This record gives sequence, C-alpha cells and structure tokens, in this order.
Amino acid sequence: MKKLLALAFILSFVFGSAQISDFQRADSKYERKKTALYKKYPKPNDLRTKLEWLLTEDKIKTYQEALDKVSEEEKKVIAKDPPVKTKVTKEAEYDKGKAAFQKQLSEAINLDFLGFYSDAYKVTMTFVVDSKGNALDANVKGSNEDVNSFIEAAFYRIRENGKWKPAEDKGKPVSSTVSLPLVFTFKK
Repeated sequence: MKKLLALAFILSFVFGSAQISDFQRADSKYERKKTALYKKYPKPNDLRTKLEWLLTEDKIKTYQEALDKVSEEEKKVIAKDPPVKTKVTKEAEYDKGKAAFQKQLSEAINLDFLGFYSDAYKVTMTFVVDSKGNALDANVKGSNEDVNSFIEAAFYRIRENGKWKPAEDKGKPVSSTVSLPLVFTFKK
C-alpha cells in the first residue's frame, strides 16, 4: 500500500509540474502573439480587438485542457486514497493559515488579459488533501467559467508553496475534501 501511495505522489508531482509548464507555455504563446499583433496593428481597431479576443479564447482553451488533464490524472491518485465521507476529528489545515493560502492564490491570478474586473468575485473552491498532505483536484464554482479556470490554474501554481496538514480521524491522518468559500477583488 505504501508503494502505491508513493507512486501516486510521484505521478501527482510529475503531472502537476507538467500542468504548470502547460500554463506557462500558454502564457508565453499568448504574450508572443499579442506582441506581434500589437506590432502589426499599433493603434486599436476592430480587427486587432477581434484577433486579440481569438488569442484570449485560445489561452482559455489551453488552460482548460491542462486542467482537464491534471484532474483526470489526480482522480486516479484519489481513487487509491479516497477522502473519508464521515466527519473527521480534525480538519485539514494549511501550514501558513487559510488567509495566507487565499493571499497566495489571489496573487497568482492574473486576469488583466481578460479585462475582468470585480469588487467581489465569490467562489467556492473544493479540493482533496490526501493522507500525506498533498492538495489535489481543485474545483472552483463561481459565476464565470473562464475566471474559474484561471483560479484553478493559480491553485496548481501555488500548491507547492506551502504544505497542507491532512485531516485526522481519531489521531490517524486521512484523506479529506476541503471546501473554501473565497472572495477575490479584481480591479484595474
């Protein structure tokens, strides 16, 4: 069983790292194409706006594909160490505190290219913290699917910046589902 959990952790790390590079590639591709577009059309016009939106849609699609891929892989890992369904005696905790987690998450989200602004964007993020403290399979529910995808991507960018302490049931570490209501502010 320990070998399976170790293998699951390694696969999770490898796929998580691959996803981060997928996000970085999407960002880099978007910036290169946007720079070329702005050189070709230095002044705003309808064609530049249309082409820029197509670039944005491509970036969103790439992020969503990367998130789907990591979710599929992490579901396999979770199947080997499923979250408990019963009430635990101690909830999973972020080592730096939930406020620090939200701050890191907020700082990792860049929606400037979307032109999305909101004084209070409310979401619920759920994910699994396995019995080893690995955070897996982020899911964000909010009113804008594109924004939700970029919040999920931010989760994968920061998840190695801190450590989650797994939930405990009668003193024994267990896998559990974490649900966090979050509020983000996106201003110009």
